[in-house]
Amino acid sequence: MSDKYAIYNWDEENIGYCQKVWLENDESSRQHLKIYEFRKNPEYTPVPKLDRINLGILDTYGSVIGYYDFPIKRVLQPEGAASFAENGDWELLVHTYEQVSRTRRILEMWDLLRDPDLRQTGLWVDFTLEERKIWQTVVRTYALQTNSWRNQGLEGITIHLDGRLITDQYAFFLMLGEQLNGPAGYYGSSLDAMDDCLCGDFGPVPPFTVIWSHYQYMENNQLLQRQNQNGYTMLKVIQTAISILDNHGVTIIRQ
Repeated sequence: MSDKYAIYNWDEENIGYCQKVWLENDESSRQHLKIYEFRKNPEYTPVPKLDRINLGILDTYGSVIGYYDFPIKRVLQPEGAASFAENGDWELLVHTYEQVSRTRRILEMWDLLRDPDLRQTGLWVDFTLEERKIWQTVVRTYALQTNSWRNQGLEGITIHLDGRLITDQYAFFLMLGEQLNGPAGYYGSSLDAMDDCLCGDFGPVPPFTVIWSHYQYMENNQLLQRQNQNGYTMLKVIQTAISILDNHGVTIIRQ
């Protein structure tokens, strides 16, 4: 069985590997990270105190496809041991930047990208709105870590967008990224990020063509027309994105 995670210190030194991690709150809402089946890297020299770790997500070939950062407050188990000085199971008191449930979901989503032969487009279609936000973060990290830009630098390609599936702005950016850069592809997750991608180094470059089927269906979607607290709608974000694409020489054919 191949390892699922590699553990690194803040200096990017490999500490070791493990098969499973689990994050949970205790009764005081403190965050516990449990690491199972840890195997120490024999070349790593343990230090008395480790302030944080980077959890490297490994694919089925052992390559790192992403990271998640955990600042460490204290080693709980084994008691009194220098951080990762021995093989076995470990339990750490940590800090996370997200709610525990959200962090768990992030790690679950990374499992969808582990096998390069099984990666596919449209995994996000049945996600909730919140899950699509998380998936955007995951695919962005994946793309930047693996440098996986399909058709890098090519001009003149044609892609297809389906307006029936664009029910929020996150769906738009996710579908655009996949059409331009393949499964789990990334081409920006905001207007500024998309504008950066259009300038090069992140896949195809303009001019290219977008054939947008069921465009009217998207424009009439009531969910896209709801205003947020700042008075903006998701439809307005998408329309602004279309203007940016047009200004960069992208041809959009609405069907």
